[in-house]
Amino acid sequence: MIVLGHRGGRGEGWPAENSLDAFQRALDEGADGVELDVRLCATGEPVVVHDRSLARATGGADARLVHAVGRRDLPKLAGGAEVADLDAALDLLRGRIVNVEVKADVPARLPLVRAVARAIARARAVDVVVSSFDPAIVLAFAVVAPRVPRAMLVGPRTPRLAVALPLAIRRAIVAAHLDDATIVSPRVARLRRAGLRVVGWTVNDPARARALAAMGVEWLITDDPRGILAAATPAT
Repeated sequence: MIVLGHRGGRGEGWPAENSLDAFQRALDEGADGVELDVRLCATGEPVVVHDRSLARATGGADARLVHAVGRRDLPKLAGGAEVADLDAALDLLRGRIVNVEVKADVPARLPLVRAVARAIARARAVDVVVSSFDPAIVLAFAVVAPRVPRAMLVGPRTPRLAVALPLAIRRAIVAAHLDDATIVSPRVARLRRAGLRVVGWTVNDPARARALAAMGVEWLITDDPRGILAAATPAT
C-alpha cells in the first residue's frame, strides 16, 4: 500500500497544509510521498495553495485571490511558513511520489498546465502523477506533457461518474482518484479490470484503510500518514 500525505498532513499539531514543513513531516512519518495543490499566482509561477483565496491559509489575515498576488507579495501562511512554489516542493520531495493536483477553479487553465509541466520537467528524481477534477486539464496534460502520468479525480458530489468518467478518458490516464465515500468493491473491480490504478482520498480511519486495501485500492491519500501506515503494516 502506497500512502501519501494529503497536503502533507493536517490536524492538530501539524504545520500549515501544503507547506514545505508539512511535506517534510509527512516524509518523517514514513509517507511514500505527498499530495499537493497548485495554481498560478499573478506573476505566473505555480504555487502550492489549495483555495482560490488566501483567507483560510493565512488564518483570515489576507483574503486576496491567489491569482491576483505576485510571487514576492504572497503573505506568510498561518504559523509563519512561506507559500511554497512547485519547484521548491518538488526539490524537497526528491526520490518520493508526488500527486500534483492541478486546480480547475482558475482564470486560465492552459497557462497553469504549461507552467506545471515546465516545473515537472525541471524536477529531478521525483515520481510525479498529475490529477485534476477537470477532464479538459487532464487531456491538456496528455498533449503538453505526454510522458507525465495522469489521473482523473472524482469527488463525492458525482458518485455516478466514479467509474464512467475515468473510463471515458481511459487512454489518457493511469489512475482513478476517488473520494472515499464513492469507493465500493464493484467500482474498484471494474476500474482495475480496465487497467487503472485506484487511489482513495481522504482516508483517515485505519479500519477503512484496511477495508479499501482488501478491495484492491492501491494508494491512499490521508491527513494522518503515521496512523494509516500503522494500519497498513501487518502485525508481527
